[in-house]
Amino acid sequence: MFQSDFTGNHRIPAPRRSANRLIAALLLVIVCFCAVCAKFLVDARNSAWQSARETTASLVAAIDLDILLNIESFDLALQAVAENLRHPEIDRLSPDLRQLVLFDRSTTARHLDAMLVLDATGHVRFDSRTVDPQPVSRADRDYFQFHEMNDTTGLHISPPVVARSTGQTVVSLSRRLSRPDGAFAGVVLGGLRLSYFEQLFKTVSLGPNDTMTLSSTDGTVLMHRPYQEELIGRDLKGAELYKHLARERAGSFETNAVTDGIQRLVVYSRVGDFPLVISVGRSTADIFADWRRYAFAIGLLVAALWLMTLYLIIELRRRGQAESNLAVLATTDELTGLANRRKFNETITREWRRAMRERQPLALMMLDADLFKEYNDRHGHQAGDKLLQTIGRAMSASIKRATDVAARYGGDEFSILLPATPVEGAMRVAERVRQCLAELCFACGVNEANLSIGVAAIVPEPGESHAALLAAVDQALYRAKETGRNRIEAAKIRPDKPTLVAQSFRRPAA
Repeated sequence: MFQSDFTGNHRIPAPRRSANRLIAALLLVIVCFCAVCAKFLVDARNSAWQSARETTASLVAAIDLDILLNIESFDLALQAVAENLRHPEIDRLSPDLRQLVLFDRSTTARHLDAMLVLDATGHVRFDSRTVDPQPVSRADRDYFQFHEMNDTTGLHISPPVVARSTGQTVVSLSRRLSRPDGAFAGVVLGGLRLSYFEQLFKTVSLGPNDTMTLSSTDGTVLMHRPYQEELIGRDLKGAELYKHLARERAGSFETNAVTDGIQRLVVYSRVGDFPLVISVGRSTADIFADWRRYAFAIGLLVAALWLMTLYLIIELRRRGQAESNLAVLATTDELTGLANRRKFNETITREWRRAMRERQPLALMMLDADLFKEYNDRHGHQAGDKLLQTIGRAMSASIKRATDVAARYGGDEFSILLPATPVEGAMRVAERVRQCLAELCFACGVNEANLSIGVAAIVPEPGESHAALLAAVDQALYRAKETGRNRIEAAKIRPDKPTLVAQSFRRPAA
């Protein structure tokens, strides 16, 4: 059963409103807590990402420096050979002295396989390993063809090849030799063993899903960790790395690796001015592993908190519903569903004060079932109860406003309170009640149900109480019964007031 203003327009009772406010406050606290947790998780995730990027950048810088220093040392040795070859007396020196003059700097370069000087036809002219080299041709090598076709004086780094003399995989670093007129005079080159990069990469501590790659700027892989022989020399110029490298010498980005599809944070840097780039890929799953554990723990905590909150909300709603039911029972007539005497007294006191403040008329009608005791004795208590319920339905159907109140005053007496209504309006409502009751009784086959109704309306004056209105309407009801029943009688209150006019008329019995 619900509580209402007994007009068919139901209002939320005070106990339920209190429970709803408590639930709203609780939900607000939970939402704020969840927002704080979400902010913490976002900050923690960003911190993990930033920390990974900074530590990886430091690692790339350290590897970059080691490779840069070694290649610079190698390049200085190549430049020294090229410079010495331009000396006019170099061919007049004894083979041993010439060997010492040409290749003295090569002894400082680490992981050097060999250093060669090729003539313009590609044949070996000098070899750092022997004073009497075999004049084999290297004209088919890409580094020779590159320098033959290009007049660049910079360092050229070739893809990995297997050295013919030693069988080791090397990267050839070479420079062009030119005559005074700029014509091609040959190549000076050296082989840097890939084992150097492999050993260097092994000194770095990486996660199981992390990678490290050294490649040329044109996309050729020189070394990769974890070591995969099939990747060495592979062309990866379509990878995301080289798109970023075309815009910036160093940076970071997130991508799915073309080699294994794992999502990684990639930090890269070009090695000095050489056509080399070093990159380290950190698995995003490993970067956020600790963060995910924190997120899972916080997620469980939040889920448990929401479950507890849901349980508490259900219990609060149950309690609120119980309190609402009690409040309804305390203010509702159980038989008819109308307001009871207690609710009526509360409402008329409140509406009297409001009418006095707003200078509006307050109308009241009292209704009494004619000869109800005889009807009850003749047809039984159940029929009598059914008649009272039918009267209550007729009353509820005849009032429309949320402020109107229909109540069971006691026994077979009923009342309707109509705020801001003059006596004429109250008379019309009274007639609707009679007509509606007649229709309901006809549908039920009852021909003995009649109502006597007293009506009164007044604009409260300071110092008056609603007792005056109750007394007036009671007198009007008494006159309706004394003058024959089954009629509507209006009380004459303050006849000097044009808004309050006494009326009396009788309708045919239903």
